[in-house]
Amino acid sequence: MKKTLSLLLLLSLVLSLASCGQKTTTDDPVAAATLAESYQSYLDTAEPSYAYDIALELTTNPEYFNAEQGGRNAGSDAEHAAADYLVGVMKDIGLADVEKQAAQCDRWQFNSASLTIDGKDYNVYTYATASTPAEGLTAEVVYVNKGTRQDYEGLDVTGKIVLLDIDQRNDWWITYPMLEAMHQGAVGVLAANVGGFAQIADDALNSQDICGPVGIPTLSIGVADAKEIQEKLKAGSVSATMKVDNEVEIDAGTTYNITGVLKGKSSDHQILVGGHYDVHFQGFQDDNCAVGLVLAMANAMVKSGYQPENDIVFCLHGAEEWGSSYTQYDWTVGAWEMINHVHPEWVGKTLAFLNFELPAYEFGSYTSTYSAPEMFSMLDYFANEYAYSPDPEGCFSDGVLTEGYQTYTYSDDFSYYAAGVPSTVNGFLLQKDMETVFPFYEEIYHSQYDTPDTYNENVMKFNLRYYGALAMYIDQTPALYLDFTSQYDRIAASLDEDLMAEVGVDMAEYKAALENLKTAAEAKKAQVEEVNAAYLEAREKGETDKLADLWQQGRTLTEQNLKAFEYAQKHLLGLMYERPIVPHEAPQENIQLCRDVIDCLKTGDVQTAVDEYAWTVNNVLEWYAMYFSPETIAVQDDMLWGEDNKDNLYWGTDIGFTKADVDAATRSIYDRYDEKGGDFSKEIAVYEAAVKAQTQILKDLGSEETQSMKELADLLA
Repeated sequence: MKKTLSLLLLLSLVLSLASCGQKTTTDDPVAAATLAESYQSYLDTAEPSYAYDIALELTTNPEYFNAEQGGRNAGSDAEHAAADYLVGVMKDIGLADVEKQAAQCDRWQFNSASLTIDGKDYNVYTYATASTPAEGLTAEVVYVNKGTRQDYEGLDVTGKIVLLDIDQRNDWWITYPMLEAMHQGAVGVLAANVGGFAQIADDALNSQDICGPVGIPTLSIGVADAKEIQEKLKAGSVSATMKVDNEVEIDAGTTYNITGVLKGKSSDHQILVGGHYDVHFQGFQDDNCAVGLVLAMANAMVKSGYQPENDIVFCLHGAEEWGSSYTQYDWTVGAWEMINHVHPEWVGKTLAFLNFELPAYEFGSYTSTYSAPEMFSMLDYFANEYAYSPDPEGCFSDGVLTEGYQTYTYSDDFSYYAAGVPSTVNGFLLQKDMETVFPFYEEIYHSQYDTPDTYNENVMKFNLRYYGALAMYIDQTPALYLDFTSQYDRIAASLDEDLMAEVGVDMAEYKAALENLKTAAEAKKAQVEEVNAAYLEAREKGETDKLADLWQQGRTLTEQNLKAFEYAQKHLLGLMYERPIVPHEAPQENIQLCRDVIDCLKTGDVQTAVDEYAWTVNNVLEWYAMYFSPETIAVQDDMLWGEDNKDNLYWGTDIGFTKADVDAATRSIYDRYDEKGGDFSKEIAVYEAAVKAQTQILKDLGSEETQSMKELADLLA
């Protein structure tokens, strides 16, 4: 069982009394207070009410919203006003070097939106899309079901407003029906969330990042209102006036990342603690509560007199919900700009970035931390063995799960992780299977129901205490606990050895490099654990004569680990659309899926080909190809792979995959779904050509990964 905390506290308190009157200089690698005293003082000082009050201010003060419906968007006046408020709070806390750090973004300011039919005003909310003329856009409304290419057959929507149903979790993002409506000639979109998001009530609205061009005015409308309009359409034509005042300006915005520093004894390294302060609607949980938590942590550390070994930088990011047009990767722009353009020197200097999302809601009976895989062992040790990690009280009855959950692409931490900074975020989105979302996301997320009514004080208190203690643990530990055996595990689990050998990868050399990496990683992990254990023991026993040497040994290991971590992400982290992968997984997966499709088509089993395989090629991008016109998919492809758009990929830069070019065949077999005994030779030829192209990609990536594993092992030696 973890945590002999009471005994350690007693021992530390005795030692602290014995050392009264002894002066500790700022050069000593140990704080004046014992570990137990430092942690207890922080825990006693951490106030969830402080976090709540800040979250409430950012949720209810109209100064921090652009529109009556809410919204504090990237580069907007409201975002800038909130930035000034946060600067004031950081200064009041007593942090050093408080500043607004400017970063480039596309500017979006939502000022107002309305929809009027037959004299009735309907409640609506906008996406980061085009405005209407000031007097509004009056046009006929046409219901187009889900808004797919098939749904437009026999309809003329030129110059009209389309009303459609959308499920952005199980079907597709708003991008696709919006682009299809544009292609079909529509001038505006009304989207009702019949599934996926905003399911808490029939009047719930929803907004997401658009992942596309500015396009045409696109509004969210409640399901009940959408059904009412459909009933009107059954009686005859319906005319609507849509007014949207959106300022979406390309390459014309400035967002601010707000920073303040709790100075450490040394500024050679730092720990970063952050969240984002831009919101959809009023955004109480997402992410005003995180802003409150970050500032409450800073306030508690300052008030408790905590003297860190390293700088602790508190950073509140702008432009997280959206920050750029015409890109598939339009979120976490403020964070990406921060680590890549504003402070690239933070890579190799930052021991960890602790990020927060929706930290005052009890998503389930357990909680977890998503992180870079190299941090799994550290998080497991901290939660289950370290004496000073707090347990949940009054929430998360099943405790903190530590099996290891890789951070996904949906929050600011991924931008830092991909850049080479060890990063975490509290478990806020996916359940422990890392596939199923928590109910909050289907019910409340990004809707007007994200209000203070969702607040759980016990959850806020736990996160404030737990992650504050985690920051202190990392700060007080000489060797950053990164475990690169996790790289071995993820690579080994990703391999289809037979297929890789078939395409020409030297699997004997590949596996030898992988095993060598494991050996080097295990040795480095053992060194880190040995130094850290010796240091902790010396601190608890008051053996101050040993501390300086152990601290220096740890710093040497830390430098090696940080260099290795940056290298690993640059060479062994890939993306398949939004899914983090080992780079070879993309062609490996595509080859097998294309072969499965070919096998089905050769026997005339087109339905199995479509239902089980074809739609999952290219990480399900072929699903969209089935339902939307080539012109719509061309925009998607240009955003991801267009030569002129390669500098607009943010956290997807240089880690994306090469698409299997099968759209035409995918669309064709979908359209021929009910055909019996047909000739599918043309489609088979397309899939075979894709297999050939992906084969060369897989072979090349296998060779590159072999070399990368060798070099990573050398860095760990």
